[in-house]
Parts: sequence; C-alpha cells; structure tokens
Amino acid sequence: MFCGDGFRQKDEETFLLEIPENRDYKILQHTDLHLGFGIFSHKKDKMALDAVTKIINRTSPDLIVFTGDIIFPFLPKAGTMNNKKQAERFIRFIDRFKIPYTLVFGNHDCEMGAKCGREQLADIFTKGKYCIFSKGRKDIFGVGNFFINLTDKQENVLMPLVMLDSNMYGDGWFFSGFDCIHEDQTEWCMNRLSKLKKINPDIKAMAFFHMPVREFKEAYEKMKLGDKRVVYEHGSIAEKDEYFGISYKKGDFFKKAVENGIIKWMFCGHDHLNTLSLTYKGIRLTYGMSIDCLGYNGISKSYIQRGGTLITRKTDGRVDIKMIPLTRTVSTRVRGESKNQQY
Repeated sequence: MFCGDGFRQKDEETFLLEIPENRDYKILQHTDLHLGFGIFSHKKDKMALDAVTKIINRTSPDLIVFTGDIIFPFLPKAGTMNNKKQAERFIRFIDRFKIPYTLVFGNHDCEMGAKCGREQLADIFTKGKYCIFSKGRKDIFGVGNFFINLTDKQENVLMPLVMLDSNMYGDGWFFSGFDCIHEDQTEWCMNRLSKLKKINPDIKAMAFFHMPVREFKEAYEKMKLGDKRVVYEHGSIAEKDEYFGISYKKGDFFKKAVENGIIKWMFCGHDHLNTLSLTYKGIRLTYGMSIDCLGYNGISKSYIQRGGTLITRKTDGRVDIKMIPLTRTVSTRVRGESKNQQY
C-alpha cells in the first residue's frame, strides 16, 4: 500500500490524499492494458508496457487511475490463466515509476477459470508499494468500492474520486452478458456524496469504473440526431457497428448521479476502440484511450485509439480533460464520418 506525506487511510472505504495548492494536479487514466505475461504474449506485452511508459513519461502525472482489464488471464491468447503472477508482474512494473496509482477491476482481470478471484486479486494489488486500493465494505456488492478524497492541508475535501466496481457478467459467466453498478453500490455512493455536500455545498466529484453506463449510448444516439443538449467534447465511437459494451440490466447509477448533482465527470474503459467524450445532463462521460495490444484480434496493428487520458484539476477547481495519444494521430470519427486529428 502507498505510504507518503499527506496520505492516510481514514477507514475501509476512504483514503485522504493531500494535493498541492499552488499548482495543477494531474491524473492519468489508463485503461484496458490486457497484459498476458504468458508464453504467447511476450511481444504484445512489451508493446503495451512501452506504450504505458511513454505516456507516463510524457505526462508526469501525480496519480494514475487504471479503469480495469489490466491483466488478461485468457489461455488462448496469453498462454496462461495465472492472474496472480500477472498481477505481481504488473505491480513490479508500475511501482518503478514511484507514482501513486489506483484501480478498479474490469470483466477480464479475473476471467473464468483464472487462478484468483477478485478478493484474492485485491489482496495482491494492495501489496503494491505505490498502490491505493481497498476492497471496500463487505456488505456492498463488488470488490473495490472506495473513495479517494483529494484534500488540502487541513484535510478539507476538495474533490472526491469515487472508485466503483462495475462487476463482470450478469449471471456470473461470460455468455450471460455484462453486469453493471448495482443498486446498493449506487445508494452507498450517493449517500456518501450527500454527506460531503453538507460540509461543502459546491463540491464536485469524479467517478471511475470499467464498463460504460447505458446513458452513454443514449447520449451518443441523441447527438447523432442533432440534440443540442448533448455536447461533443472529443474522440469517437470506432467499435464495429458503433458498439457500446453496456449491460443488459437497466442500472440507475447515472440517473441517481444526475439527481444527486455532485458527480460531474465519469470515466470508463471496456470498449477498446471507443475514445468518445461528451457532456450529457450535466455530466461529462469519457472513454479512456486504451492500451490493449493483445485482447482484440489484430489490434496490435491499430494505433489511433492507443494512449491515455489526462485529467487536470486546476488550482481554481476547474477540470481539463484531453486525450494523450501514443502517436500524433487519433480518430475523431463521429456521426458516421471518419476523420483524423493531428496532435
């Protein structure tokens, strides 16, 4: 577990992390690394780790957030199902940067038949020297529901970072479809945010999870129809047939967040070719740029989606979000038109 000045764990679901008052604070989102660390994946793992290294060195973040599918214990592609060793190798790699990092689980980190489940994998990640992670409350669905509250020197909360487990598969196995953030997780999150709002009525929060909320697709469809209430920010939907990997379950996390009014930014991964960011009903929804060189067939030869997402909290509380592509070109295909943007 990370141990540094201005950082402490308040309880099983809360960390306090002091941020500097005299400069911007930078958070780097990385998602869907899909590291195999097996007999079939050496070359593609090196490509992925080199990409992560370049993005970290380019951005010099204060905190790194991994939004799921860091590892990929899928035998046909990785050559191993030992996600314990995969996690340990990743920790050795990322700890070398000496930058605090946190994570949420995706649907592949504990793939069916893998050596470790999420409880065991959580125990492994908490051993990381620079890792900030908690299993969270046992009476809440999922593993890894917790808050990282960014604070000033007096431990006044400036911005909560809400880490949520969007879970794996609806009925517990791959072909049952994707799960979502459950009702008890949502209630827990909104109750905690409401308590913070009583102390600071102007507080604004960010939420990080793996799978996109259903309303992301809803907003995109409305944007294509010209609905001016949806604001395009950056990126594209580049998955085949404009695919969104959303749950077949309804889920009410986004709806409750709109009603609660505190979460203003949501960050996800899961769909490796999607990089879209838009604002809908007062919340900015953002797909992180993925790293994956192994999971999707042929994706190691694609480049326009690969990179990171830099989230900068300004000293006055404003937030800037931008893509950090590995190369100079990213896809900005929206509304069925394909065009590339130079960076």
